[in-house]
Amino acid sequence: MLATLLRMALVLVTLVASAAWARPGPVAARVTKARQVVLREGPGESGELRVHPDYLTTVVFDVDVAPGAVEVEDAERVRVLGAQGRVAVLEPVRELAEGERVALWVTFTRGRTVTRAVLMLVPHPSEVDTEVRVALSEKLTRAVGPAEPGEPPTLMHQLLAGTWVLGKRLDGRVLHASTFPLGVEAGVPWMYELGVQRVVAIPVNNPGGAPPWEPRVVWLASEVLGPKPVALSARMRVPRLMPGERDWVFVEWPLKTGVFHLEVREHESGRGFRLEWAGPQ
Repeated sequence: MLATLLRMALVLVTLVASAAWARPGPVAARVTKARQVVLREGPGESGELRVHPDYLTTVVFDVDVAPGAVEVEDAERVRVLGAQGRVAVLEPVRELAEGERVALWVTFTRGRTVTRAVLMLVPHPSEVDTEVRVALSEKLTRAVGPAEPGEPPTLMHQLLAGTWVLGKRLDGRVLHASTFPLGVEAGVPWMYELGVQRVVAIPVNNPGGAPPWEPRVVWLASEVLGPKPVALSARMRVPRLMPGERDWVFVEWPLKTGVFHLEVREHESGRGFRLEWAGPQ
C-alpha cells in the first residue's frame, strides 16, 4: 500500500513539474512555420510574413539593425514589441482581413547613405510565421556595407569576441536562475546591458561522449507575453560545441521581461537546457 502511494506521488510530482514547464499555447490553432526570405533594396516588397494576433513573429536579420530601424506602416494593426541587435519581435494587434497588407519597413544607415527595404505582413487562414530569417540580397549587402571606421562594436560582437571581463568592462549582473539540463549542462546566466542593448549569456557544457551541439531553437515565455511565447536567436563563439567542450550561449534580448522561462535546444525535441528566473533576489 505504501509503495503504491509513493508511486502515485511520484507521478503527481512529475505531472506538476511538466505542467509548470509546459510552453503556453495560443488561442487560435495555426500551423507554425519558420521561414527565410531575402530582403531587397527599394520600394518593391521583398516577401510576405504571415501573422496572427494569437502569435508573436520574430524577425532575425543576418546583420545588426539600428534602434528604430524597423517600423510598421500602421501600429494600430501590428506593432514592434521589441527590437535588439539582429532581432525584432512583431505583435499583431488585431487579425488582418483577407487581402489586407501592412508594410514593414527596414532602414539601414551607413554614414550619409540611407537604404530602405520593405516586407509585407499578411494574414493566412491556417499558417503563421513564428520565426523568419532575413538574408540581405547581394546588392543590399553592398549598399549597407561594413561598419564605419570608428563605429563602436555592438554588445553582441564584444561578447562573441571575448573582449569582456565579468562585471568590469560591461554592465553585467548575475541572474539567479534555476537550470534544468536536457542533455546539455547550463550554468548561472548573466544579463549584460550596453545602452539599449541587452544580451543574456549562459555558460554551457556538452558532456563527454555526447554528439556535437548547437543552439538552433530558442523559446522565451514570460508573464508580460501572456500565452504567446516568442522565438529568439542564440549564438556561440564556436559553430558547434564538441563533446566535453564548454562555451557560452549568447541570446539577444529584445524585450523587457520580469519572470521568465527560457528553453534552448538544437531542434524542437532535441537536446538543450531550460532556465527559470523568478525575478531579482
